[in-house]
Amino acid sequence: MAESAEDRYARWQWIHETAVMTGWDFAALGSRLVADEPPWDFDLTCAKAMARLQPCLDMGTGGGERLSKLVKSVSTVGGFISRRSSVHASEGWKPNLAVATSALEEYGIEVREYDSETGEPMPWSDDFFDLVMNRHESYDPAELARVVAPDGRFLTQQVDGTEASEFRLWFDGRPEAPENRLGPRLDELESQGFTITDADEWTGTMEFADVEAVIEYLAYIPWDVPGFTVADNLVALDRLAARRSPIEVTQKRFHIAAER
Repeated sequence: MAESAEDRYARWQWIHETAVMTGWDFAALGSRLVADEPPWDFDLTCAKAMARLQPCLDMGTGGGERLSKLVKSVSTVGGFISRRSSVHASEGWKPNLAVATSALEEYGIEVREYDSETGEPMPWSDDFFDLVMNRHESYDPAELARVVAPDGRFLTQQVDGTEASEFRLWFDGRPEAPENRLGPRLDELESQGFTITDADEWTGTMEFADVEAVIEYLAYIPWDVPGFTVADNLVALDRLAARRSPIEVTQKRFHIAAER
């Protein structure tokens, strides 16, 4: 017996309501999401910098998964952590704080709550860090200039604010941070006294196996289409479900290396 439209819509609603991310992990999507990777290796760049620049900070550490791997990989690039207290982490999303604290406890890494979008100062003193790393997290250039020591470095990989324009076309959404582009970010950092040593941008593809994978992904990343609901987008979702081929969405990334 074929599934009724009502049952299909109820299933989609259930997927969207029950999808909960722990830390920063898309493993639940498995092979239903295949994403291209940028040509640079941001994690390797960070590991090499950590090997010689401490104290260091990982901004927006998520569930601590990436920082755990970075700490382990420092020795493979010829470096070492001088002391356990020389690595720090911040996280702005409350559900991740406990997850990150638990994951990083064995490395002696304290996780402090910080979200640059609140306008609050970073919870560290002036010139505290020789290295600040930031992967897909917002930041305040003026606060970075305050906490990064002279001759210190800032490394970031960002999601371009115009990524996944297909989502906005299909679901009539608006990007949360359209100004998050390479050019403006370079200008902001330079205005705070940073010197740009490397920067690049890249465009690739994310491929979803089916419409259910898209719905689950949007539940994990609600800022891609703020306010998205299944009920308000049934026509668009039906059109996507009728496609025979995988559903493709544009990825956009940029990275910056800067010195103070």
